[in-house]
Amino acid sequence: MNKLNRRNFLKTTAVAGSGLLIARFSHAQEIITEDDGTAVAMGYAADHTTVDTAKWSKKAGPDGAKQQCTTCTLYQKIDDEYGLCPIFAGKRVHASGWCNGWVA
Repeated sequence: MNKLNRRNFLKTTAVAGSGLLIARFSHAQEIITEDDGTAVAMGYAADHTTVDTAKWSKKAGPDGAKQQCTTCTLYQKIDDEYGLCPIFAGKRVHASGWCNGWVA
């Protein structure tokens, strides 16, 4: 019977962690659309310059022009065009997008 020692534990952890990363990024994730239910509720726009600031006052504030997905704390960059956001789990968002969940 194998004993679980530190070396085997670290090897197993490294392999499992690598597997999870590969699984997460290996399949193409769907791009969120503006008519998706969560997107509508959050006021998501693929282009942050098209947000209705009368409806979404957060974007109308003094720092509103700087607000877009790439400047949000929640945004996880994939490439120059898209990233991931936990608000829209399992879907990619546009780097130049915006939603009311934006956090500095």
